[in-house]
Amino acid sequence: MSVTKYFLLILGIVVILVISVLLIMIRQMFTPTQGDSIGPYHNPREALLVIDVQEDMTGLHGKQPVPFKEVDHQIACINGLIDQSTALDIEVVYIRHLFDDNVINRTFVGRALEGQPGTELDPRINKINNNDFTKKKSDAFSNPQLSAFLIENQVDRLYLVGLDAAYCVYYTALGALNRGYKVTAINDGLITAKNLEAILTRYEENGILVLSSQELIEQKRATPSGSFSANFQDPTD
Repeated sequence: MSVTKYFLLILGIVVILVISVLLIMIRQMFTPTQGDSIGPYHNPREALLVIDVQEDMTGLHGKQPVPFKEVDHQIACINGLIDQSTALDIEVVYIRHLFDDNVINRTFVGRALEGQPGTELDPRINKINNNDFTKKKSDAFSNPQLSAFLIENQVDRLYLVGLDAAYCVYYTALGALNRGYKVTAINDGLITAKNLEAILTRYEENGILVLSSQELIEQKRATPSGSFSANFQDPTD
């Protein structure tokens, strides 16, 4: 075998190995997790999950250009819900994605790398507590500490906002459903570059309730056990 043929053979093997690793990583990234069923709880609570709204994804000072730019409306919606959460005894939980800082991710992702600037929360998002959980896969339940926190706080209903509605929010919702949570996606708090209407149809087909922030507010106002403040400023106004 000539040197050239030998080199091409080795190169082909390397390419096949790299592609195989990438396919395995993608499959693992986009597979919802399974877990033990929750509850029932004596005093069930609710939580708002703010997913992946990070400096490198939406921020003004992240690695430019950020993938999601015109997000002022969604951030206003998210902050409005955060500001009202305390009055409703709704836990606010912040989720951040960290990509492993390796050659593959530096080459093909290039942002939100663990240990590098840009992984922090977008500073425009109101941070009211230290309920901060990181993840390495699309489904936030891939971090067992999140499950433990929600169980400890007897949470059985989740409201989801953030990004990407087509991926991390969706797979987190599926992971939650697999554990018995009631899941609602807040459509005006979702961020994506894809067709949101088609995404929301897929949500509903998979048992994920979809509401606007205003619809959620109105439901809470009608709930005897508590209501959103009448002073809430609807971000659509």
